[in-house]
Amino acid sequence: MELRQLRYLIAVAEEENFGRAALKLNISQPPVTRQIKKLEEELGVQLFKRTQKGAALTAAGGVFLGDARQIMSLVHRSVERVEAAHRGELGTAEVAYFGSPSLKIVPEILQVFKNDYPDVEINLRRIPKREQIRAIKVGEIHMGFGRYFPHDPDIYTEEILTEGLAVAVPKYLDIDIHASNWKKIFKSASFVLFPAAGRPNFADEVLSILNREGIDPQIGNVTEDIHSALILTAVGEGFTITPSSVADLNWSGVKFFELPEFGMACPLNCIFRKSDTSPILRALRTSIRRHFQKPGEGMK
Repeated sequence: MELRQLRYLIAVAEEENFGRAALKLNISQPPVTRQIKKLEEELGVQLFKRTQKGAALTAAGGVFLGDARQIMSLVHRSVERVEAAHRGELGTAEVAYFGSPSLKIVPEILQVFKNDYPDVEINLRRIPKREQIRAIKVGEIHMGFGRYFPHDPDIYTEEILTEGLAVAVPKYLDIDIHASNWKKIFKSASFVLFPAAGRPNFADEVLSILNREGIDPQIGNVTEDIHSALILTAVGEGFTITPSSVADLNWSGVKFFELPEFGMACPLNCIFRKSDTSPILRALRTSIRRHFQKPGEGMK
């Protein structure tokens, strides 16, 4: 049984005439007659009664017509899904994240991607930066998000955006946002840094910029992640310097102040395998480029 036989059957049933069916199919009549006869022989039943006006479905033919239409509809749907998958519009995006970008920016990126490609499922995992590189190399994930990835010759590291700095302090502290001299305050303050692992990392950048500003920081604690750091800040263990996007969130016991005078550009990066030509990765890159990067910047 062939798909063309089903197409011919549907056309003859709709037109009730072999000649008109052939015209509809844009072919000559003999192939239509021949394929319908071949189909009847294969099934062992008569599908059409030949009449003076043309052709009428038998009872068996009426049952088979319904199934034929379902089969052809399924085939068309399958073709559409295959084409969508080829365009990166169908499938599963395997994505990893690590660190503070997960609090605000990565959700925004994935929300935009989901709006662009609503039929693509997103499988999201928290994976440390070096493990992200390993997972990308073996094909476990398409893309990873984080900051300050180590160099690897097989991996593209692309900058999506940059942001400034903010400082988190205990909410009970009485600090005038307009009169505060942060460089002076920081010289006598204790700091909670994050993360402890994954060098180079955000903690290294914070120490570098404080030293550049002539501040020899007193380190009270170095925590696993930003959640731990902000909890310790809330209970008075020290100040936490964060990317500015974190200041947009509401954290219990903590208040944030922007630090534009420190002039630090904190990057958010994505990584992916240089040799990966998968449609899903192409869709991810297209969505990020369209919504988050200025013309001429970022992904090449």
